[in-house]
Amino acid sequence: MKNTTRTGFTLIEMMVVIAIIGILATVLTGGYTYAVKSAQRAKATEAVSNARAALEMLYQRAEGWPRAIIEAQKHNGFFVMDENVAKVLFKYNLLNVDCKKTSDASNLSAYTLRGLDRCGIADPWAQDVLRNADKNLNGSSLLSRSVSSGGTIQDHLIYFAVDQNDDGFVERSEGAPVNKVRAKALTWCAGADGGLGDCSTDKPGKTSANGRTISNRDNVYSWQRAQEVR
Repeated sequence: MKNTTRTGFTLIEMMVVIAIIGILATVLTGGYTYAVKSAQRAKATEAVSNARAALEMLYQRAEGWPRAIIEAQKHNGFFVMDENVAKVLFKYNLLNVDCKKTSDASNLSAYTLRGLDRCGIADPWAQDVLRNADKNLNGSSLLSRSVSSGGTIQDHLIYFAVDQNDDGFVERSEGAPVNKVRAKALTWCAGADGGLGDCSTDKPGKTSANGRTISNRDNVYSWQRAQEVR
């Protein structure tokens, strides 16, 4: 009998190896995706908390709310930390806003926002887009740019509301998305999908005007539900 030495893999062995590689790739990819999402969420939580702290400090340093805060732009019915808000924060040396003073004028036109703060104070999902955008483009030209996780840069600006009547509460009549919260300022963002949904409830699935389904469960708030006054 003639002895033979096998030098390769059988088809079944190759299929088994390919299947194992596919399973490992799926597990590793899923783990990586989860890690990225968790990291973005953590960054958003930090950004929202820092924005609230900056607003509270601004009230003390300016001895009241500057006009840019009271007259900030609204988006989706709520105030957003737009370019003028970012400039005021820079003026009072808050939040490390990337900005420079370009003239001797005393008004906000003397300041020019740069880098990740060109559009105002944005969440991490929008910052990823701004990081790769043409540095010569100004904020207003970038607001409508799409964010890969959903929405536009404008949808991903940080929202805020402040206690305008000094009663110790931020209320719905002052721009809060809920009835009232005992605080000087509230901040929040729309999460990865860029859609706020109904902030007063945890129920997801509201459909926006452009037909996409959004969830409020990925929203990031600077306050806890337990702090809300019903």
